[in-house]
Amino acid sequence: MLAKLQLWTRANPLMALALVAVCGILAAEIGWLPAHAGWFLMLTAALLCAALFSGRSWLLIPGVTLVFAFIHTVRTDETFRHPLRLALQQQGRPVPAVIRGSLLPEFDNTTDGRTHALCTTQNIEIPAAGVVMAREATLLVRLPKGVRFPGAGVFELHGSIYLPRTASNPGTFDAQEYSLRMGRVARFDIDHMQRLRDNNEAWWCTFLEAAEDCRQWISRELTQDLEEDPQTVAVLRAMALGVSAEADDEIEDAFRNSGTLHVFAVSGLHVALLGAIVLALLRQLGTPRSFSLWVVIFVVFAYAFVTGWRPSAARAAFMVAIYLSATLMDRESSLQNSLGAAALLLLATDSHQLFMPGFQLSFGVLWLSTIGSAPLLKRLLPFTRLDPFLPPQLASGSQRAWSKGRLWLATTLSVSFAAWIGSLPFILGHFQSVTPVAVIANCVLVPLSSLCLGATCLSLCAAALHLTGPQIMFNNVNWALAKAMIASAVWFAGLPGANFHFQPSASLSQAPAVWHVLELPYGGAANHLRIGRTHWLFDTGDDDSFRRVLRPYLHASGVDALTGVFLSHNDADHIGALSQVLTTFDSPQLFCSSQEPGRHDSSRSTLRRLLDQPHPPSLHKLSVEERVTLSDARGFKIEAQVLYPTLRVQNDRADDRAMVLMVHLGPWRVLWLSDTGWHTEKNLCSSSADLHCDVLIRSQHEVDLSTSAEFLLKTRPQIILCGSDARAVETTLPASLVQQAQRQNIPLLDTWSSGSLDLQFHPDELRIVTSRNGKLWVLKPQQP
Repeated sequence: MLAKLQLWTRANPLMALALVAVCGILAAEIGWLPAHAGWFLMLTAALLCAALFSGRSWLLIPGVTLVFAFIHTVRTDETFRHPLRLALQQQGRPVPAVIRGSLLPEFDNTTDGRTHALCTTQNIEIPAAGVVMAREATLLVRLPKGVRFPGAGVFELHGSIYLPRTASNPGTFDAQEYSLRMGRVARFDIDHMQRLRDNNEAWWCTFLEAAEDCRQWISRELTQDLEEDPQTVAVLRAMALGVSAEADDEIEDAFRNSGTLHVFAVSGLHVALLGAIVLALLRQLGTPRSFSLWVVIFVVFAYAFVTGWRPSAARAAFMVAIYLSATLMDRESSLQNSLGAAALLLLATDSHQLFMPGFQLSFGVLWLSTIGSAPLLKRLLPFTRLDPFLPPQLASGSQRAWSKGRLWLATTLSVSFAAWIGSLPFILGHFQSVTPVAVIANCVLVPLSSLCLGATCLSLCAAALHLTGPQIMFNNVNWALAKAMIASAVWFAGLPGANFHFQPSASLSQAPAVWHVLELPYGGAANHLRIGRTHWLFDTGDDDSFRRVLRPYLHASGVDALTGVFLSHNDADHIGALSQVLTTFDSPQLFCSSQEPGRHDSSRSTLRRLLDQPHPPSLHKLSVEERVTLSDARGFKIEAQVLYPTLRVQNDRADDRAMVLMVHLGPWRVLWLSDTGWHTEKNLCSSSADLHCDVLIRSQHEVDLSTSAEFLLKTRPQIILCGSDARAVETTLPASLVQQAQRQNIPLLDTWSSGSLDLQFHPDELRIVTSRNGKLWVLKPQQP
C-alpha cells in the first residue's frame, strides 16, 4: 500500500501538494498551528530552503503545510478576526457610521432593486461604539434607492453599518459566514455620499462595466422571439449567464431534486463544455493547434468574467487553462496534476475557498471521478465490444453503430456514477440530501446541456454577424432543448426514491417528542414537532420563509413527509407557504379552527385560494374542546386541545380569531398562542378552560398588547418563548412583556436574541436549548 502511495505521489506531485495545503489550512482553522509566532515563519523558511537546496523533496510536505497555515491565518485576521467585525458584534443592530474608501461596482447582488458596490475602506468612524480606525476592510454597500453607481473613486459615505444575521435555524444558509468567506467584513447602507477624488481603479471599473454590458447583450440576444415563454427564458438565462433569480422555484426544485442542479446554473461543466465546443469549431476551421488552445483559454476566461466571475466559473477557467498549458509547453497533460495546480493557485490567493461547498464539489467530484471512472469503465467494456467471434471487417454498419452507442453509454454511466459517489459525502455534509436518480438523470441532461450551450454559441455568433433569421432559428432550437431539459428534470425528480434527505443527528435525541421553534423574519411563525418518526407543523411561515428557512430546516432534519399541519389563522406570515408545503410533502392532514376562513377575508388570502381550487385538499375544522391525538404511545400520550376561538367569535381581524391550542405531551403542557392579543386573552381568562401550562409559545399581535399580568397569573408558565424581530416596531418584543416576566420571575426567550429554540420533552424533564448562544434550560414537571 505504501509503495502504491509513493508511486502515485511521484506521478501526481501537484495533487499531493494540494492535499498537503488543505491539511495546513484545516490545521490553522482549528487552531492547531500558531502561525502568528516568529519562530513559525523561520521554521517555514528553513524547511522550504532545505527542500529546494538539499534535494529532499519530502521536506516540501511540512513546508507547504506551514505556508498555507500562515496564508489562512492572515486571511482569517482580515475577515473573522477583523477589529471592525469584533466591534459590530457588540452592537447587535445597524449603527450610524461614516466611512472613507474606494468603490467598485458589484453586479451580482441586485435582487432588492438597489445598486450594490464593494467598498475598500481607508477610515471608519462609528460614534455610537467609540470606534475610529484607519484600517482596510472590504464592505458590501447598498446605494440609496434610485442612485446608480457613480463611477470609481474615493468617497465619504454616511449611513448604517451592520453584520449580516447569523443562521440560527439548522440547515439554513448562514449569510454572515458566507460574507466573511467571500472576504466581506460587514454591510453598509448608504444614506448619502460625497466624492472626494478619483483613484487609479477607473480602468478596472470600466472593465467590469463592459463585462456587465456584454452580459446584458447576451441576455437580450438569447431571448429574441421567445418573449411569450418567460419561464423557459429564465431557464436559458440561468444556464447561459447564471441569472437564476428569475427562474421559477418549482423548476429549480426539479433540477435540485433530480441531482442535476449543476446544469441549471453556470458551473464548471458549462465552462468545460464551452471550451470543448470552441476547440471543436476551431479544428473544423483548420486553425493551428497552439493557436486554438490560446483561443480556448481566452474564451473560457472571457466567459467567466462575463458571467460575473462566479467562483465556479473562475475555478473551471483556471483548471482548463492549466490543463491546456501543458500541451502548449509540449508536456503531457495530467488531469490530476492540473487539478492540484489549480487548487494550489486558488487557495494561495484565497484560502477561504476551501470551505465553500462549490470548491469542494468542483475539485472533489472531478478528482474522484478521474480516479473512479476508469475502473468502472474497464468492467463495462466487455459489454460494449463486438462479437469476439465476428471479425471487425465483417461487422455491418448497424453493428458498429450499436457498439459505439454501448461504449458511449458505458462511458457516460461510469463517469456519472463515479461523480455521484464522489459528491455523496459533500452533498450529505452540506445539504443532507441523497439523489440516486442523478446517476441516470445526468446521462440525459448533461448531453442536452451540451446541445443547449452549442445552440447558444451559434445564436450569439449569428447575432454578432447581424444574421437575424439564423439567430431566431437557433434561439428556438435552444428553447426546445430547454423545454426538454425541464421536462426531463421534472420526470426524474418525480420518480419513486429519486431523492431523500438524511440527517444522522436527527435520531440522536432519545426524547419522545422534540419541538422546534424556528426564527422567522418580520412576524412570521413556524414550529416543528417530531414524535418518533412522525412530523407535525404548527404554521408554515410565508413563501419566502419556506424557501429560505422551513424547507432547508426540514430537509436538514431528515424530514421527507409530514403527518399534519395546524393552521393558526388566515395570515400570510403564518400560513402563506401552505401550497408549497402541500406540494413538497405530499399533502399532509390540515387542521384549522371552525372560524376559518373569515367571512370578509380576501379571495386572494391563502385559505380562500386553497378552497377555491377545483379539487381542494381536505381541511379539518376544529371546535373548542376538540382534541386531536398526535401519538397514543403508552406512558407519553400526545394530543392537541382547542381552546379558542368559540363559535361566537366573528372577528374580521385574523389575529383576533387565531386558534389557541393546549398541546399535552405526557406530563407537559404547551400553550400555543400564535398572534393572539388582549381580546383573546380576556376571553380565555373568563372561560372555564384550564390554562396553566409549562411552556407558553407566542408571536406578536398586529396592533394589540398581549400577555398581560392577569393572563400570566392564569397560565403560570415555567418559561415563555416568543417569536420576534427587532427590525420592525410591530414585531419587536414588547417592553411590557419583558417587565411582567421579570416581576413574576418567568424566564423569557425570544427568537431574535436567542435564535431558534429546541425543546426536548422527556417524562421527567424538559430541556430547552437556544441555537444562537447554546444556553441550556432544564425544567421539571409541575406538581398537579
